[in-house]
Amino acid sequence: MRKVVKCPYCGYEGDFKLLKTWRYRWWDVYFYECPKCSGRFRYQVDPSGKRKSYIIRVGRSAGSK
Repeated sequence: MRKVVKCPYCGYEGDFKLLKTWRYRWWDVYFYECPKCSGRFRYQVDPSGKRKSYIIRVGRSAGSK
């Protein structure tokens, strides 16, 4: 089952541009860019399922002032 990722800036759900992946402690981290608003965010997932996955906004959306 694949988790649906939602942009924290504009709410877009779909395919995002994956910029980078890495491992931080027990988290798998995915750094995405939204194709709709160009907002960048991190999606952190615990592959074991013991901890809740979450999204972190990174910087500001390119469209915000």
